[in-house]
Amino acid sequence: MKSKLIATLIFILSFQFGFSQPANTNISNNIIFDGEPYIAVNPTNNQNMVAAWMGFKLSGGLYRIAIKTRASFDGGTTWSTANSLPHFGTGYGSADVSMAFNKSGKLYIAYIDYRQSPDSGGVYVARSSDGGLSWDTPSKAFDVYDVANKRPIDRPWLVVDNSNSVNSGTLYITTKPAPWIPLPNRNYFKVSSDSGHTWSTIANVDGGTHLVGSLIQAPMATPSVTVGGSFCAVYPSYVSTQNILPAYYLAKSKDKGQTFLYTTVYAAVPAANDTNFKNGYQLVACQADSNKMVFLFPNAQNGDDDISAMHSNDGGQTWSSPVRINDDSIGNGKAQDMVWGAYNETGDLVVTWRDRRNASASGFWNAGYDFYYAVSTNNGQSFLANQKLSSQFISFDSVIAQNGNDFMSCAYQGDNLYTVWGDTRNGKMNIYFAKTIASTNTTIETFLLDGDEPKWNIFPNPTSEELNVSVSKEMLGMEISIYDADGKKIKLIPISNQNMQIRTRELNGGIYFLKIGNEAKQFIKK
Repeated sequence: MKSKLIATLIFILSFQFGFSQPANTNISNNIIFDGEPYIAVNPTNNQNMVAAWMGFKLSGGLYRIAIKTRASFDGGTTWSTANSLPHFGTGYGSADVSMAFNKSGKLYIAYIDYRQSPDSGGVYVARSSDGGLSWDTPSKAFDVYDVANKRPIDRPWLVVDNSNSVNSGTLYITTKPAPWIPLPNRNYFKVSSDSGHTWSTIANVDGGTHLVGSLIQAPMATPSVTVGGSFCAVYPSYVSTQNILPAYYLAKSKDKGQTFLYTTVYAAVPAANDTNFKNGYQLVACQADSNKMVFLFPNAQNGDDDISAMHSNDGGQTWSSPVRINDDSIGNGKAQDMVWGAYNETGDLVVTWRDRRNASASGFWNAGYDFYYAVSTNNGQSFLANQKLSSQFISFDSVIAQNGNDFMSCAYQGDNLYTVWGDTRNGKMNIYFAKTIASTNTTIETFLLDGDEPKWNIFPNPTSEELNVSVSKEMLGMEISIYDADGKKIKLIPISNQNMQIRTRELNGGIYFLKIGNEAKQFIKK
């Protein structure tokens, strides 16, 4: 009984500690570089979420960038071991991951797999029917030669139509030319009606009197799908005969991209800024109201990059003026970038970003940073006080000037904010995860995730019927031992595959320990 009491006290104290201070979990823990994470939450089970990112992996004797994923089934408290999406040729490297669940709980992932010189590869899409624990064989969505000399495979943003319209289940991917392709450039999209196994002919998002023009190097189109079944994308343009000012346009289609209607989101003389800042932008459609959407972008009109939101309440026909989200002093020389946003199911909006307000230096170089968020309950007309996501101030590292660290990501379910980003607090670029109760700015402690060494994890915890055990492949053939709180071994199970389920329904409620090799983990039977 004494050992049970001690173990219970340890568990309670660790749980309470998680509520007493911010907690960030290193979910990649790689030895070289991890970047540009993405997170998605299952609409059929909000305890199931998947994180994906770019990370180095030893393959064929060489370190190559691969797309890695981990799944959680208990709201981000514990996570599976990492999967790596496959390469499709010798010397290929992967980049630019994005994900989307459909309304039935199937998960889609898109990523670049590519080799330069000779150029080959494209954008690939894989599917998961088990909440991100495993993936089927990826299908090629875009080929590097779909448009001659343009390499139209950069920034493949994937979205899915979860409406109740005739377009339900349709997948869309937008892309743009590779960064080194000379002007003029345009943006592209493709459509799939069979879960991404086959795709339409490549087409342009811009068109008619709303062309990108010949002066924009990387005219990224940021896509979203409304709850009414309209495919939308916002992209930059500058053609003086269309608009005397550089502009962002919205393209909107109700017929799977066969035709588009165009409106102007924002037009202004661009303010000069340091190009080292990550100036990505995002269109987000509200999943509670087909008329509501928001466009998020860095805006240097006040002399340094602020995070701005423009909202529409009429399906993108008209747009508000920019609303400044970060609430530090205006024009203080402390820039914000790497914006990302998400709506929850009731229509509240959260926006996250990287923030330098606490740095001693101005500008980009030598300015350390934190990560912040803000919530809006009125579709971006105003925002509540900014709150900090990161648990510590991160000193400047020149690696953040390099490619592969352009975006962060978040998801918003009920009052729970799930955020992933890359930072260099430990001297490496790693991916960090935070689970936050947004209304109270309470960050929930999560279990540290394991790296690529032979490691393992368990979930959900606490459990009632079954306990999932996820192990590295090096542990196949070993044994799982289960002990009660008094240290008595009550079960011995051979490890036959990397993802196993152990029946716990016959166990009495209480504290148990699961041991593999020399390492043990505690779990609670409800």
